[in-house]
Amino acid sequence: MNHTQRIAHVARQRRYLTKALVREAVESYFEVLAEDISTGDWVDLPGIGKLQVIQEDANVELTSFGSNGQRVKRRVTRRLRTRIRLYDRFKVRCRNK
Repeated sequence: MNHTQRIAHVARQRRYLTKALVREAVESYFEVLAEDISTGDWVDLPGIGKLQVIQEDANVELTSFGSNGQRVKRRVTRRLRTRIRLYDRFKVRCRNK
């Protein structure tokens, strides 16, 4: 289900909400969530778990493939680390599907 389909689904479940109201609420929530995640603190995702994204110093050389298929080495000085702690109830729910 994509973003637009989820908006329509929620609007159908709650007859008093229009698609525009649902879209505005969801997009506002995600904007605030993105701001909270960018601080590097643990952020609670209700019913799912906790998420943290931090920026770390790095001093490594990575090898990737360029547009011509040749290997290209590049130096990386910063990296993002994402940590996710899923709630047990969510893990069980995922396993049962």
